[in-house]
Amino acid sequence: MLATLTPWDYLVVLVMMLISTGIGVFFAVRSRKGQTSNDYFLGNRNMSVIPVSLSLAATVMSAITYLGTPAEVYIYGPKIGLLCASRTVGSIVVMFALIPVFYRLKITTVYEYLAMRFNNTLRFLVIAMKFFHDFLYMGIVIYAPALALSTVTQLNLTFAILTVGVVCTFYTSIGGIKAVIWTDVFQVAIIMVIGSTIMIVIGTVRVGGLGESWRRAAEGGRTELVDFNFDPTVRISFWSVMIGGSMLAIYTAGIKQSLVQRYNSCRNEREAKIACFLGILGMGIIQLLALAAGMAAYSYYSTCDPLTSGKIDRPDQILPYFMMDVFYQYPGMPGILIGGAFCASLSSLSSVLNAVAAAIGQDIVKTIWPNMSDKKYTITVKFISAVCGVFTIVLAFIASALGDVLQTTISISGAVGGPILGVFLLGIFFPRGNSKGAITGLLSGLAAGLTVYIGSMVNPSVLPRPPLSTEGCSQSINVTMFPPNYMWTGNLSDIPSSTHTNFVSSLDSTVPNGQVSLSGSSIFNLSYLYLSAVTSLITVIIGITVSVLTTLKKPTRVNPQFLAPVVRKYFANDEDETRNSLNSNEYLALKKV
Repeated sequence: MLATLTPWDYLVVLVMMLISTGIGVFFAVRSRKGQTSNDYFLGNRNMSVIPVSLSLAATVMSAITYLGTPAEVYIYGPKIGLLCASRTVGSIVVMFALIPVFYRLKITTVYEYLAMRFNNTLRFLVIAMKFFHDFLYMGIVIYAPALALSTVTQLNLTFAILTVGVVCTFYTSIGGIKAVIWTDVFQVAIIMVIGSTIMIVIGTVRVGGLGESWRRAAEGGRTELVDFNFDPTVRISFWSVMIGGSMLAIYTAGIKQSLVQRYNSCRNEREAKIACFLGILGMGIIQLLALAAGMAAYSYYSTCDPLTSGKIDRPDQILPYFMMDVFYQYPGMPGILIGGAFCASLSSLSSVLNAVAAAIGQDIVKTIWPNMSDKKYTITVKFISAVCGVFTIVLAFIASALGDVLQTTISISGAVGGPILGVFLLGIFFPRGNSKGAITGLLSGLAAGLTVYIGSMVNPSVLPRPPLSTEGCSQSINVTMFPPNYMWTGNLSDIPSSTHTNFVSSLDSTVPNGQVSLSGSSIFNLSYLYLSAVTSLITVIIGITVSVLTTLKKPTRVNPQFLAPVVRKYFANDEDETRNSLNSNEYLALKKV
C-alpha cells in the first residue's frame, strides 16, 4: 500500500481552496452595493480576453480530463490526442458563425435565442434536456475524481466531496461570473498546468529520458497517433475524430451556455472571437499535457502494471496512484497534484453552476415574473445558484450508492448534445427552418441517439487493446478477468471496483491488434465520437424536411439577425419583406445589434 497524505499535503490543498474562496469573496465585496444581474452573469460585458480565454479552457477541461485522459492513453494509446486538431476546425465555425449571432443579440442565455428564433415550447424542451444532463454532469464531476483520489490516497471521500462542493457553491453564488472566471485563471494557469508538467517531467526523468520513455511506449504498442481506417465502428480513427470530434467541438464551444456566457461577457465581438480561439488553443494544450502525463505513467509502469497486478481497481486511479508512488517522499508535492484535480473539478462545476443559475433566472424566473426589479432578481439568482450547488452535492453522494446505474445514466445523457446542436444549426443556417421542424427534428435526433446507445449495450463490441505487462513485478498477482464482452469506454467509474482487472486477458488474445470483432449489428457499434454528428445530422435533415412541408405555400419569414453572417449575406434580399413581417420596434431593436 502506498503512503498516505501528510499534513503538508492537506495544508497545500487547504491553501488552494482558500485562494479560490477568497477570489469569490473579493468580487462579492467589491460589487456589494451595486451588483446588477448583468454584472452577476456577464460581468457588465467588460471582461478582457486573457482571463476569459483561460476560463474557457478550464471550463471544458474538467477533472474527468485531468484523470480520464491519462487513463485513456495508458490503456489505448495517444490517438485521442487528435481531438486537438478537430477543435481547431470546430473553432472556425464557432468564431465566424455562432458568436456573431449570440453576441449581437445581446442575450444572457442561448435558450433565449431559441425563443426568439422559434418559440418558447422548444426553448423549455431544450432547457429540460440540458438540465438533466448538466446536473448529472455536475454530480459526476464531484464524485468521480473524489472516488479515484480517495481510493488511492486514503483521502476521505466525504471530505473530498464536501470540500469541492461547498467551496464551489460558496464562491460561485456570491461572486458571479467574475469570481468564476478569475478562479478559473488561478486553477488552470497555476495549478492544473503546473501539476501536469511536474508529473510529465519527473516521470520522464525517472525512466531515463524522452528516448527511453518513447521506446517503452513503442514496445507496448502505444505510439500509433493516426489510424486512417474508414470503418465507422473503429473506436478512434482519423475520420471519427475529425468528423465527430469537430461536431463535438462545435457543440461544446459554440452552444453550451457556460461558454457562450463567457463570449458575451467580452467587451466587443472581436475580443469574443479572440477569446474563443485562445480558449480552444488552451483546451488543446491542457489535453496534450494530460496525454503526455498518460504516456509518462505508462512508460513508468511498462513492466509492472498496477491494474493487472491488482494494486488499483480502475483505470481512472492510474494518475492518483502515479502521484503517490513517485512523489510521496516529497511532503506537499502530492498535495499540489491532488489540488490540481480538485481545481479541475472546481473550474467545471462553477461554470456549469453559474450557467444553470442563469438559465433558471433568465428563462424561467424572468418569464414568470417579467417585471421583477433587478435588485430583487439579482438576489433571487444568487439564492438559486446556492440551491443548485447544494443539490449537486446531494447528487454526488447519491452517485456513490448508484454505482453502475449512474454510469449508465451518464452515458445516456451523452445522446442529448447532438440533437440540441442540430436545433441550433437549423436555426442559424437554414432560413426556412421553423418551430414545427425544430421540435420534430429534436425529438427524432434524441430517439436516434438513445436507440444507438441502448443497442450498443445489448450488442456490445469487443475491441483490441495493446497489452499491459507484469513481468517486472516482484510479488504474485491476483487476477480476475473482465466480464464477457466488456469494454472500457474511457469514462470514469466504468470498471467495477469489486474486481482486479486484467487487460491482458483471453478477450484480447482472440482479437488481433488493429481489428475489431463485432457482436450484433454494426450500427449499434458506431464509434462514440460519431454519435453527436449523427444525431445532429438527423435533427437537421428531419427539421428541414418538416419545415419545408409545413410552409410550402408561405415560407416562414425570419429576421436576418438570427442567421449566421455567411447565410445572412445571401438572405439580404429578403430583408425588406422581413421588416414587414415584424413589429417595427422589434425590427429596429434588432437592427441596432
